[in-house]
Amino acid sequence: GHNMDKKGVVKNLIWTIIGGLAFLGCQAWEWTHLHHEGAWWGSNPFLNADGTASSTNFTNYFFTITGFHGFHVFSGVIINIVMLIMTLMDKFEQRGHYLMIEKAGLYWHFVDLVWVFVFTCFYLV
Repeated sequence: GHNMDKKGVVKNLIWTIIGGLAFLGCQAWEWTHLHHEGAWWGSNPFLNADGTASSTNFTNYFFTITGFHGFHVFSGVIINIVMLIMTLMDKFEQRGHYLMIEKAGLYWHFVDLVWVFVFTCFYLV
């Protein structure tokens, strides 16, 4: 945006929106799969290695943390759609800067950074 490159901004916003929607689709698929397995808040159908019942703490944390993150990704997709519409309507060209795009990018990258920690804690550990 800081180069006043409307075509590049539009292209990057479209790819970002597609990526965000793909992420939300994957999360919806994962949640649906886990729910059909019996996992949900307050319910953990999976057994420990020794065959004993698992604590519901994991599922409670998992669905809460990934749900909050998914909400913020959804919010980011909406923000990016608004930014795309504003870009197509030449709002930023009229202002002479793309500062709002850069601020939306900071939000998006913060959500990205949070995902690194969420992924590490729930999927790798």
